[in-house]
Amino acid sequence: MYEIYNNGPVQASFRVMQDFFSYAGGIYRKLPQANTKTSRQGWHSVRIIGWGVDKIDGDQTKYWLCANSWGQGWGEEGYFRIVRGQNECDIESFIVGVWAKRNHLKRFKFLP
Repeated sequence: MYEIYNNGPVQASFRVMQDFFSYAGGIYRKLPQANTKTSRQGWHSVRIIGWGVDKIDGDQTKYWLCANSWGQGWGEEGYFRIVRGQNECDIESFIVGVWAKRNHLKRFKFLP
């Protein structure tokens, strides 16, 4: 959260379960049957761009807001929310933030 707040989005890799392909909205949690050894799964990388809390019927669920690369016709117009704080699908295990060098172009001369 600190990194996103101070420096912008981070990149995260997570385990994609079969049910993720049919995600259409809400806060994603893998289905219990997705834990079987016969369930199809793989790895995917997305940008975590923010976080929030959904309040439904008095219950609060923390989530990460992520940008996917599958287009606006998927999920919530190309975005999805996934449970935060429980390492759902290992999304909190593989996160990368990058800091750019700001004045590195001063040493180059560009032609008009």
